[in-house]
Amino acid sequence: MTYGIYDSALSLPLTQGDRQTAQTFAAQQPTPSKAEQVRLNTLAVLAVQQYLTLMDIPTDLTESDSWNPIMRVCTDVADLELPNKGRLECRPVKPGATMMPVPPETWEDRVGYVAVQIDEATAEATILGFVPTVIDRETIALTELSAPEALLTHLTHPLSQAIAHLGAWLQGAIDTGWQTVEDLFNTSQGEPAFRSQLEPAYAFRFRRRGNAVRQGRRLILGNNCPDIALIVEIRPQDEQVEIVLQLHPLEDHTQLPSGLTLNIIDEATQTEVLTATAIGTEDFLELQIDGTFGEQFSVQVCYNDRQITQTFLI
Repeated sequence: MTYGIYDSALSLPLTQGDRQTAQTFAAQQPTPSKAEQVRLNTLAVLAVQQYLTLMDIPTDLTESDSWNPIMRVCTDVADLELPNKGRLECRPVKPGATMMPVPPETWEDRVGYVAVQIDEATAEATILGFVPTVIDRETIALTELSAPEALLTHLTHPLSQAIAHLGAWLQGAIDTGWQTVEDLFNTSQGEPAFRSQLEPAYAFRFRRRGNAVRQGRRLILGNNCPDIALIVEIRPQDEQVEIVLQLHPLEDHTQLPSGLTLNIIDEATQTEVLTATAIGTEDFLELQIDGTFGEQFSVQVCYNDRQITQTFLI
């Protein structure tokens, strides 16, 4: 939802220690423009850390790229590591700005994006709001942000994805965020060799029959877990639909991490009906179920204390 960007904004003081840290990081940069970028990024990260600490949400600056000297020089990142949750991007904006910049290097591996107005005249940082995801956009209008309170709800609940409508897939209406398996693997690696090596494997595992539809999406679990591809194939069969679900490692990883779990949950009873767990030697996990149109179920992908839930409507 959108709101007046100052209706629920939260202002916090920028302490002398905050400003000194930001200035120290800025002094390490090769150019004045890069120094200014790093200084503002650092102030934004420290302001969000202060806010989350007040809300009893743990943070870890030392594991953040924004606290890595090499990453500060090479990238425009303002991330804050949240243990067992992932990285929250804290984007600084100046007073009077109407847009939040979102550099391409921050488009992935983030649990959300927070806009932080830095007002150095008053030594204040104002948390304006957040968005949970960004897809191929280098700017977000501040009017698109949800209120800061929504960030707390987002961070204190298991990550979930919008309901995917499998019945609509059969009519050619694919939900936002899903893509073909070919595009998913090609985009994730960017190397034709990797795609050609993997293609026979997933082509064999998914033997298409009739008018089956297959789509995939990237899952970012963080916590040292490689990005995972959730692949779903639906096969209509008279009154029922056969559904195959698989997890594959992305990028240059060839095996799933030990302990990664794929669960299918019956939405009507909220009970687990099927589960598969990697022991560290598998290159994919698979579960298969049958359902009827109108039924709903959820898939949970878990790794350590991290969980992503995807709900499906057949």
